Amino acid sequence: MKDILAFLPPSVCRDELSRGGRYAIALACMYGAHLSALIEDIETDVGDLPPEPDIRQVGTAASKPPLASERAARTAELVRSAATDANVSSDVLQTENQSASLRERIIHFTQIHDMLIIDVRGPLDPPRKDLVEAALFAGGRPIIFVPPNTPALANNRIVVAWDGTRSAVRAVHDALPILVKSREVIAVSVIDDKLFPIPHSGHALCRYLTRWGVNARFSTLHRDTPNIGATLLAHARQVDADLLVMGAFAHGFERALMLGSATRDIFEARIEIPVLLSH
Repeated sequence: MKDILAFLPPSVCRDELSRGGRYAIALACMYGAHLSALIEDIETDVGDLPPEPDIRQVGTAASKPPLASERAARTAELVRSAATDANVSSDVLQTENQSASLRERIIHFTQIHDMLIIDVRGPLDPPRKDLVEAALFAGGRPIIFVPPNTPALANNRIVVAWDGTRSAVRAVHDALPILVKSREVIAVSVIDDKLFPIPHSGHALCRYLTRWGVNARFSTLHRDTPNIGATLLAHARQVDADLLVMGAFAHGFERALMLGSATRDIFEARIEIPVLLSH
C-alpha cells in the first residue's frame, strides 16, 4: 500500500481533524504510504454543527459560522500538521478541471489511489450516499467507512465476511495488506443466507491466509434478523473487532443501482467500527 486517499469534510473544530482523517494518517504511517486528502463540503449547511469555542459569543463578528472555503483551508492545515507529526508525506488534492463535478472528481481520484477512507456519521443519505456509490462501484478501489467514535488504529482483530462470491474474493485481496498486520482474522459465513456451491470454502480461505502469515480461523453465523449486515456488525462487536471486511454488490448501472442486501444494510446502518467495502 503506497498511496491512500482520504475524502474529508471541512472541519468545524479549529484544532481537531475528523476521525477519518486521523484513521487515514495512522494507516499511512503503518505502511509508510503517502496520504492524499480531498477536502470537499458535501453537506453545506453548518447550522446543525456545534459552534467552536471562539464563535460562542453572540453579537460579535466572530459569531458567524466560518465559510466553507475557510473551513476547507483550516482542514488542509490540520492534515498537513498531523501528517508531519506522524512522519507521513501528504498533499491536498487540487482539481485541474474545475468544470468536473464532485462525483467525477472522486471517481477519478479513487482510481489512482490504493484505498479511499471516508467519514460516516450514521446511515448514508444523499448526497453522500450517491458519492460513496460512485467511488465504490466506478472507482475500482476499496473504501473504508470510519464512524465518529472509532478508536485509535489497533489492527488487533479483523472480521472478514465470506460467501465465496467474486466481491468477497476481491475484498479479501484488497484487504490483504491490512490482514497480514493483524493479530487475528476471523472469516465468517452467514450459512442460512445462501447456498454455498463449495462446502467448507471458509476453511480453505483460512488456509490460504495462513500461507500469508495470517493467524486466521473460520466461524459460521446464523441470522437472528433478516438484516445480514446487522448480523455481521453484531458479531464484529461481540468479538471486539477493529474492522469488518466485506464485498459490496449491486445490480444495474450508474443511477439505476440496486444494492445487494448486505451492502444496503451497511449503507443504512449506524456503524460503530470501521468497515472495508470492496467491489
